[in-house]
Amino acid sequence: MNALRCCAAALLVAAPLVAALSHIAAAQVSTVDRDTCINSDNTATADAAMAACTRLVEALARGDLAAPEGAAVHMARGNLYAVQRDLDRAIADYDRAIALDANRSLAFFNRAGAFVASGQNDRALADYNRAIELDPTDADAFVGRARVLYQKKDFVAALADYNAALRLTPDDLESLAERGDVHERAGMYDRAADDYSRLIEIEPGNAKAWNNRCWDHAVLGRLDEALADCNESLRLAPSDPGALDSRGFTNLKLGRFAEAIADYDAALTRSPRQPSSLYGRGQARLRSSKELEGGRADLAAAKALDPDIAAEFARYGLGE
Repeated sequence: MNALRCCAAALLVAAPLVAALSHIAAAQVSTVDRDTCINSDNTATADAAMAACTRLVEALARGDLAAPEGAAVHMARGNLYAVQRDLDRAIADYDRAIALDANRSLAFFNRAGAFVASGQNDRALADYNRAIELDPTDADAFVGRARVLYQKKDFVAALADYNAALRLTPDDLESLAERGDVHERAGMYDRAADDYSRLIEIEPGNAKAWNNRCWDHAVLGRLDEALADCNESLRLAPSDPGALDSRGFTNLKLGRFAEAIADYDAALTRSPRQPSSLYGRGQARLRSSKELEGGRADLAAAKALDPDIAAEFARYGLGE
C-alpha cells in the first residue's frame, strides 16, 4: 500500500504525458481514416476504405465526430456498399447520413440511385424530388428523375426533366441521347432528329446517333436523308444490326425491296429474334411478290414475338 502511495506523485506527473501521446496517436489515426474513407481521390483499396469508414462510424458513436462529418462518413461507406451491390447496407448508411444532415442533397441523390438499383422506383422518385429541392442546379438529379419517369412511361414529365438538365449542361451527350429517345417515344420524331443532329455535331463518330437520326428521318418521310444517315452509321459500325434494320426500313419505304431484304437478312443474321427486322423483311418479301410464303412466315414470327408490331408499322404507313 505504501509503495503504491510513494509512487503516486510520479504517476500523476507521468499521466498527462501518456494521455497526450495517446491523444496524438488517436488524432493521427483519425486523420488517416478520414482521408482513406471520405477522400474519393485517394488510392486506398476498397477494403481499406471500408475499414476506415467503419472505425469512423464507431468514433461517431462514441461522440468523437460531429454530426456533419458523421453524415459524410455514412455517405462514403454507403457509396462503397453501393459499388459492391450491397444495396440494403448502402441504403441504411444513406438513411443515417440523412438523419444526421437532412439538407445534404447528395445523400438523397445517392440513396435514390440505390433505390433504382433495387427496383424501388417510387422511393427513388421521392428522393430525386428532395435532391432537386435542395439543389436545383444539379443536372444529374434531373437526369436521374427523368430516367425513373421514363421507366414509369411518363414521357411528358421525363421530357421536362431532360429539358431542365440540358439547360444546365447543354452539350451533355447522355442527356441529348436520352432526350432523343423520349422524343421518339412521344412521337416527336422531328425533335428527336434535332437532338441526334446536335449529338452528331459534338461527336461525329457516334454511330448510334447517325442510326437514330436515320430512323427518325425515315419515319418522317425524309428518305434520302435517312439513307445517307444509315450509310454513315454503317460505315462507322458495319455489323450493327440496329443500323441494318433502320436501312432496311428506309429501303422498304423507298420501294427498294431487294435492298430492304438484303439489309434485313444481314440484321437477322446478327439478331435473329428482332421483331421489327422480321416484320420488315416479311413486308418486303410480300411487296416484291417473289417470296410470298417466306413473307407470311416472317410476319407470323414477328407477331409471335411482339403482338403490337403490325400496329406499329401501320403507324409508319406500312400496314398489311
